[in-house]
Amino acid sequence: MGTKFIALNDVRVPGFPNARVQLDRAPIKMVNDMDGKFTEHTDTSNLTTAVGITTVLFRWNPDAFNAFIDIDAWFSFTWTLTIQDEMKIEIGRVENQITMGTLDAEGEKWKLMLTFNITAEGPQKGAWVPNPAESMLGDDDLTDPAQIDKLAREFVRDLILKQRWFTGKKMQHQLYVEYALMDPFGDGIPMNPHWLYDAPNIGHCATCDVYKDVKPLQRCGRCGTAAYCCPMHQKVDWPVHKSICNMNLEDRGQMLKITQHNGLIGWDLPKTLGDEDDDDEEKMSKNPNFVTPQLKRQRQMNVQTSLM
Repeated sequence: MGTKFIALNDVRVPGFPNARVQLDRAPIKMVNDMDGKFTEHTDTSNLTTAVGITTVLFRWNPDAFNAFIDIDAWFSFTWTLTIQDEMKIEIGRVENQITMGTLDAEGEKWKLMLTFNITAEGPQKGAWVPNPAESMLGDDDLTDPAQIDKLAREFVRDLILKQRWFTGKKMQHQLYVEYALMDPFGDGIPMNPHWLYDAPNIGHCATCDVYKDVKPLQRCGRCGTAAYCCPMHQKVDWPVHKSICNMNLEDRGQMLKITQHNGLIGWDLPKTLGDEDDDDEEKMSKNPNFVTPQLKRQRQMNVQTSLM
């Protein structure tokens, strides 16, 4: 029996509540691993790289997955899992290029780098195409697109088998984003995915959003930047909150400052909301993940407001 999936039909890019999205020209879904039947013996011939990436990012945090598909708002996206003294795992996107793989223990040299380009226009718009020009296995270039695709499927299969969205001893996740090209040699701004589209708010549970006037909340005793309605929800959020909690006071304070108005997306509205210019060609979203073309986020908001 092949891999079982969970359809994510309600996934939307924030700010586009009525626009259906897809990934690699297919409906968005993730692996159903919750029944414990996804094992090393599972037939994964129907598991695609896009579904594997969706599974890992969505399980870690849905807003992180939203940022991965939100190409208009975030110029780059980098999700990492560092396993101390062993390796660094990375899933990244720079505009319409996706890179995934593993680095050495220092996080400096790629051991496996697999790259795909998202087709931006034409009849295959949204398709993930293996990129031999920027794919490597150790010191060897990968020149066969079929081999890149095969290795990518094996890579995401391994991530799912090992449930790499969870944390553990000597393990820490991190998320970085850029709303414009900032540092070509860096990953971007370290960010709490909860604060990408919403301002920090300790008045509700970070996991389930229940408000304090509905159920008593307990704040994180170490950093005070998150609150939870129960110990279980604190445990669920720990893979996300761990890196925030371990930050130094200055870096965490900077993160809180730039997200205080509607989240990081509100920090630089001309770039993240697509209102930098009035060129007719630029009024439409460049996001190839939309099933049908959409106005840019800011333009769409203006249209919606005028119709109210």
